[in-house]
Amino acid sequence: MTSQEIRQQFLDFFKSKDHTFVPSSPVVPLDDPTLLFTNAGMNQFKDIFLEKGTRKYKRAANSQKCIRVSGKHNDLEEVGHDTYHHTFFEMLGNWSFGDYYKKEAIQWAWELFTEIWKLPKDKLYATVYKTDDEAEQLWKQVTDINPNHVLKFDEKDNFWEMGATGPCGPCSEIHIDLGPKFCNGKHKDGTECFVNGGCPRYIELWNLVFIQYNRDENGDLHPLPKKHVDTGAGFERILSVLQNKTSNYDTDVFVPIIEHIARICGQDYNQSKEQVAYRVIADHVRMLTFSIADGGLPSNDGRGYVMRRILRRAARYGRKLNMHEPFIYKLVTTVVNVMGNAYPELIDRAEHVTAVIRAEEEHFNRTLDRGLEIFDKIKTTLRDKKKKVIAGEDVFRLYDTYGF
Repeated sequence: MTSQEIRQQFLDFFKSKDHTFVPSSPVVPLDDPTLLFTNAGMNQFKDIFLEKGTRKYKRAANSQKCIRVSGKHNDLEEVGHDTYHHTFFEMLGNWSFGDYYKKEAIQWAWELFTEIWKLPKDKLYATVYKTDDEAEQLWKQVTDINPNHVLKFDEKDNFWEMGATGPCGPCSEIHIDLGPKFCNGKHKDGTECFVNGGCPRYIELWNLVFIQYNRDENGDLHPLPKKHVDTGAGFERILSVLQNKTSNYDTDVFVPIIEHIARICGQDYNQSKEQVAYRVIADHVRMLTFSIADGGLPSNDGRGYVMRRILRRAARYGRKLNMHEPFIYKLVTTVVNVMGNAYPELIDRAEHVTAVIRAEEEHFNRTLDRGLEIFDKIKTTLRDKKKKVIAGEDVFRLYDTYGF
C-alpha cells in the first residue's frame, strides 16, 4: 500500500465511525503564543479540553502536520542517526469531545490495526497506566489481544498532562514487536529489549489518551465534567510497518527525496558511508518546506532561529556529501510531489519555499566558508604556539556566528 492509501484508509475508517474530518492546522500556530510549532494533533482542540471553546461535532479525525525540535519533545540529535525520529512528521488522530470513551477508543484502534491493516495480533502490546484497571479490563474484554501483552507502567510512560496544571489523564499505548533483527543490542545503559525499554525492536505506534482529570495548583486531581479521548499515531512509523521496511526512511514518503539527493551529489545512497547525511537532509527539507509554506521564515529569533538552525544543519551534512554549493532548495519539488496531494498548500507555495531556502543557503555558504578560513587561522596559530586547546571565545564565535 502507498502512503496516500494508508492515510486515506485511516480517515475513511473513522468517517465510518461518524467522525468529522478536520483539516490539519498549520505547523506555524496562528493563535497559540505558547508554541513555536504545532507539535501534536490536539493543539487545535486545546480550547475544548480547557472548556473555553466548542465545535459543531463531537467526533473528529485528521492527519496533523507536526514539528518537534524544542522543549521536552526535542529529538533533533537522534534524527538521521536512528530510523524513526523526525523533526517533521504526520500524526494520525481521532478525538471524542465528551462523547465516546475508553471502550470505543480501544475497540476501534484494535479493529483498524488487526482487521483493516492486518497487523499480527501476537506482536502487539498494549500499555496502560498502573492504576487504570478499567482500561486494562477493556483491553481483555473488547479485543482478542494476548492478555499477557497488556502491561502496566507509571506516570513516565502512561500518564498524559497538558501542563503542570490543567487537563490530564491516563493513556494506553499500542506497541509492536518488530522482531530480533531490530534489536540494537545496546543495553548497557539501563535499557532493555522490551516494551518501553528503549530498544528499537519494540516501538510505539499509537497513543490513546483518556482526558478525565483536571490538576489544580496543589497537584490534586479532580474529575472533569466531560471526559475526552485524544489519540495520536505516528504516520511514518505505521508506514514502515505496513510497507514492511526496516526504516522510516525506506518508505515512499522519504525514498524519492533520498534518491533526488543521490542524483544531485552523484553518489549511491545504499553504497554510501554517509547514509546519516542523506537521512538528515531528507528529514530537514520536509520540515523546512512545510514550515515555510505555513508562513514561517528563517531569522535570528524564535521559530525563525530554529528554522535557520535546521537549514544550516542540513547544509553542513551536505558538506559530508561534497556539496559545497546550494542544493537543498532543489529538493523542494520532490517534497511537493510526494506530499502535495494530501497538503495542497505546498503546491500553491512551492516557488516561495524554493526561493526562501535558496537565499538562506547562499547566505550560509558564504558565512560557513568565512568561518572555515577563520578556523584554519586559529589552527595555524595554535600549531605555531604548540597548543591544542581552542579558546572558549573562539569556539563560541565559530558556533554562534559562523554556523559550526
